[in-house]
Amino acid sequence: MKIAIGSQIYLPYTQSWIYRQMKGARVNIALVICNQKENLNIFPFDHIEVIPEERLLFRKIRYKMLPLLKHLPYYISGKKKKGYYEALKQHQIDLLHVHFGVMGVELMQVCEELNIPLIVTFHGFDITAAVQRNPAYYKVLLRLFDKMKLGIAISNEMKKRLVDLGCDADKIAVSYLGIPTAEFQYIDRSNRKGSVKFIHAGRLSATKGVPDLIRAFSDAFKKEEQVELFIVGDGEERGLVIEAIESSPIKDKIKYLGKLSDTELLHYRTVGDVFVLNCRTPASGDKEGLPIALLEASSMGLPVISTRHAGIAEGVLHEQTGLLVEEFDTQGLSEAMRNMMDQKVRLKLGKQGRQWMEQQFELASCNEVLYQLYEHVVLK
Repeated sequence: MKIAIGSQIYLPYTQSWIYRQMKGARVNIALVICNQKENLNIFPFDHIEVIPEERLLFRKIRYKMLPLLKHLPYYISGKKKKGYYEALKQHQIDLLHVHFGVMGVELMQVCEELNIPLIVTFHGFDITAAVQRNPAYYKVLLRLFDKMKLGIAISNEMKKRLVDLGCDADKIAVSYLGIPTAEFQYIDRSNRKGSVKFIHAGRLSATKGVPDLIRAFSDAFKKEEQVELFIVGDGEERGLVIEAIESSPIKDKIKYLGKLSDTELLHYRTVGDVFVLNCRTPASGDKEGLPIALLEASSMGLPVISTRHAGIAEGVLHEQTGLLVEEFDTQGLSEAMRNMMDQKVRLKLGKQGRQWMEQQFELASCNEVLYQLYEHVVLK
């Protein structure tokens, strides 16, 4: 069985979970098909076919005109279709697994013509913000639901969202993105002294709510000396984050570290005491799936503070492995952080978090669920 993996970009450093699925495969990943490639030094793979996007200027013009064109049929260039067709046919692919619905809609007709079963993993924005922004995409997404052999949701909450959009529940399987717990080893923090270190690591986007996180931290610890907040990441809200730090009455306790390497991030997770991710649904409607950063932190014994957003409650069990608050509840976030100043609470939640990762999110087990889905689809 020769399997191809489809991803618009192979491979952003934030999508290492795709590589983890490929690298651990007991099946034959024969091809990657993408529109752009990067980070091959981090994610090496021999057989990559790049089917380029339209020229950047054309894409910018089309994006600017989207409000006028959004009710016209969803556009996929004939040149891209031909490139996909020739790559899949040349490599004699038996199954195509595409990440994100936006690429799935581009490949569904080609798969139908070549009689190649199509599996699509949905991850968040492809069934939230993309649908809200572009009615034409939603229409073609409904066709994808019909034509794909299987849709994969990365949480039970996401499966419900897919059903609400119009996908047949029988065509959706839940397959968690696993983490290699051996690489994210449990850290015993029972002998820690000094300040309590809160760590945020994630893209600085509206979905992550970092400026409000900084304000919640500032409200929680105006009179607390033994506390620090480290912000890791980069993105479109970088300016707002820096502004929030400069406006904080305790800005000396908040450190913006920018984008870090995996090794540097591992260091901060090791020395950290609490991991916090303030996810929410912004005006665009964009939603997360189940952030891998939360799972990796929990694997290392970091108690987690986050929100009841998307599938997070499946990865972070409230009052068992972490504390959850409602989206946009800045006061609740402050209270959760204050509660984490109790070392006994931190140690208990952190230890139970590691156990939950081993039980539910171990990479080998999660990958095995995926590989069995491959076999079921091909042999069906």
